[in-house]
Amino acid sequence: MKRLRWLSPALGVLLFAAALWVLRRELQGISYRRVRATLAALPPSALAWSLLFAAANYAVLTGFDNLAFRYVGRKVRWWKVALVSFTGYAISNSVGFALISGTSVRYRFYSRWGLTAAEISRVVVFYVGTFWIGLLVLGGWSLGFDPHPALLRLPGGGAVRILGLLMLAAAAGYAVLAAVRRAPFRLRGTEVALPPAPVVAGQFVLSCLDWALAAGVFYVLLPPTRLTFTQFLTAFLAAQVLGLLSHVPGGAGVFEGAMVLLLRPYLSPEHILSSLVLYRIVYYLLPLAAALAVLTVDEVRIRGHGLARWGSAFGALSLQLAPKVLAVFVFLAGSVLLFSGATPTERARIYLLSRYVPLAVIEASYFLGSIVGVGLLVASNGVARRLDGAFYVAAVLLLAGVATSLLKGVDWEEALLLSLLLGALVPSRAAFDRRTTFWEGRFSPGWIVGVVSVLGASVWLGAFAFKHVEYSDELWWRFAAEADAPRFLRATVGATVAVLAFGVLRMLRPAPAEIHLPGEADLADAEAIIARQGSTVPFLVWLRDKTVLFNEARTAFLMYGVQGKTWVVMGDPVGGTPAEAAALIRAFFERCDDYGGVPVFYQVRKERLHQYADFGLTFVKLGEEAFVGLPDFTLDGADRKPFRLALNRFARAGLAFRIVEGEETERLMPQLRAVSDDWLAQKEASEKGFSLGFFDEAYVRRFPVAVVEEEGRVAAFATVWPGPDHTELSVDLMRYREPGPRNVMEALLLHLMLWGREQGYQRFNLGMAPLSGLEISAISPTWTRVGHFLFHRGERLYSFQGLRQYKEKFHPDWEPRYLAYPGGLALPRVTADVSALIAGGYRRIFRRRSHA
Repeated sequence: MKRLRWLSPALGVLLFAAALWVLRRELQGISYRRVRATLAALPPSALAWSLLFAAANYAVLTGFDNLAFRYVGRKVRWWKVALVSFTGYAISNSVGFALISGTSVRYRFYSRWGLTAAEISRVVVFYVGTFWIGLLVLGGWSLGFDPHPALLRLPGGGAVRILGLLMLAAAAGYAVLAAVRRAPFRLRGTEVALPPAPVVAGQFVLSCLDWALAAGVFYVLLPPTRLTFTQFLTAFLAAQVLGLLSHVPGGAGVFEGAMVLLLRPYLSPEHILSSLVLYRIVYYLLPLAAALAVLTVDEVRIRGHGLARWGSAFGALSLQLAPKVLAVFVFLAGSVLLFSGATPTERARIYLLSRYVPLAVIEASYFLGSIVGVGLLVASNGVARRLDGAFYVAAVLLLAGVATSLLKGVDWEEALLLSLLLGALVPSRAAFDRRTTFWEGRFSPGWIVGVVSVLGASVWLGAFAFKHVEYSDELWWRFAAEADAPRFLRATVGATVAVLAFGVLRMLRPAPAEIHLPGEADLADAEAIIARQGSTVPFLVWLRDKTVLFNEARTAFLMYGVQGKTWVVMGDPVGGTPAEAAALIRAFFERCDDYGGVPVFYQVRKERLHQYADFGLTFVKLGEEAFVGLPDFTLDGADRKPFRLALNRFARAGLAFRIVEGEETERLMPQLRAVSDDWLAQKEASEKGFSLGFFDEAYVRRFPVAVVEEEGRVAAFATVWPGPDHTELSVDLMRYREPGPRNVMEALLLHLMLWGREQGYQRFNLGMAPLSGLEISAISPTWTRVGHFLFHRGERLYSFQGLRQYKEKFHPDWEPRYLAYPGGLALPRVTADVSALIAGGYRRIFRRRSHA
């Protein structure tokens, strides 16, 4: 499977290399200055028509999604759909699906409008199908009736017309099938209904307009030629398909090579290249810049009004996508600096600069500019992953890029571009909330190929720009204001060494951790395993913030998170026989060994300690977990008088308790969200994770919810974990509104225990009391002594005794929980990493903890 991951990037490299070879062959005798002169001579009217066609094309593309909403029977304001659709297309058209998926864009946003996963899947299938309909119709028509002459001269060119007719037949077959078939298809248990005839007609019209307008954006930039638009359309569609197959972002290089090859008999190379440059700017870069501007402005606006959570509907999308769009621009900025270092400087500017700036500074700036370009290419990976360190690195490199652009040749255009990007990056600082080390993440094959391709393209561009300069060894040591070729050679070597150094450093480090969050199939298998045991702790799997590791038979699993080099399993293995649990622990040890991780098991039970001891782990006690027996739970007796007082006070205050789930939970979701936000704000707390639940609508709707209502308004709630076979009942999220009724959470727990007793549950899990039950003696280890001290003296850090006393009044039974780790001096680092994993980063460890 790992080799297959490289198959698509390898195909992209081959197509990209072939495109560079084609460009080199076809551009023999063409100079860089001739291309620039041709570009400058392009009439403004052609550029205006190109911009108009591009705007019309993106307007048509937004119709794809609006038509899809009609197909699935959902009504959403057209402008909202259009805004998301435009942003998604502007991004995916420019960078392809390897770096950011238009499908994930829509899923993250459309799901917030209430669309189910099935409906979003239908939307995706609909607009992808619409995309290909136009290709079949227009491609089929141009191939069948007016093909490009170059295609007819290929071996087997006679079959070109037949292929075109087959494409038309496929499109017509879809239209006929949609008209005559009413029953839906069943694909792997999923029903797929064909759209009605009016919607199908809309698909054909919009898709054909899309492809025609996209081709028109390029066609109007070309000088007059005997090539008909239909013949041009054939070449355009063929080049676009090759670009899609290459998986190179935007088909860069591959599309250009194909267009130069197919248009060479009709136009001069300088005209083709100049038109291609403008086409890239008009159809790709300008819409991408508009998408970045929309996301950045919206993020600044919602932060300015304190609406980071609620905000406008588009705010949620901007928080998710801004780092990824910024990563694209950071990558492009690095490419610009490399390409700038491969092209001649403006003579008037360099001579003016040399009058005021020492030549050594100019030479150093030219060299460092290419190094900064490589740094931005590398940093873009961390920016896309929302790493805080990558944010600062990118900001520093952008500042350095501005300085080198001005000092190497007064390239104010580059400096302005980098400054604007820096201005867009800074307001998005809060989106970079991941503290993972940059080296720990996986660098995808597509990204690696992208970096190498940009470096290779810059070398090719420099060779093209300076091919009139005869190579000699003296060029390396020539320093002069007009010596652009020597500067290009030195900068290329510096950039290449920087890329190679990065690769060597990557190879010398341990393999990165493979973190795969569970999919729907994994959660379904986990649910079946959970149903065969009694604990509620495994319900944490539905947080989807941990990797799930199954045994081969998928009869047992464990869930873990990674912080630094520490790999932490939450609880004991779930399900399976003791032998299967031991095999699963062994598999986890082997995975840790593969990636240089330190295996740790958090909150394990005393009954399993021997299994961890068999693998050489040692233990420390973390605290005790409280369980209340429900069959004998009662409010009678003098010692239960505080409970009766709490419930009487609850009733006199006019409060109501009930359990809600399903549609009722969905109806109350806005109120639950408001209570949660208010609770976090009042506690000055941040959401946790790993061993503690956080407010996520999908997670909340997964379970019953116990709510306390005051005059029909939710005042408090708790998510309920109903254990399998009525063995255990527990709660996870517990939130209440401030100011609220007195002792409302105590009353909620009492009502929930009484409800659990009526439902036949055996015990109620009140959760952990950290560091409780640690006894010291003359031979107690250091950890036990430190924990005992913190429990009795550390109330300012955490309410250790207060939490124990609060749970003690329910008269629970206490069970110890342990941390299993490799021993030695690893404990301080392990405990710090576990704390950071729960808190969401080291910086959040000492913020107030998110507990009720």
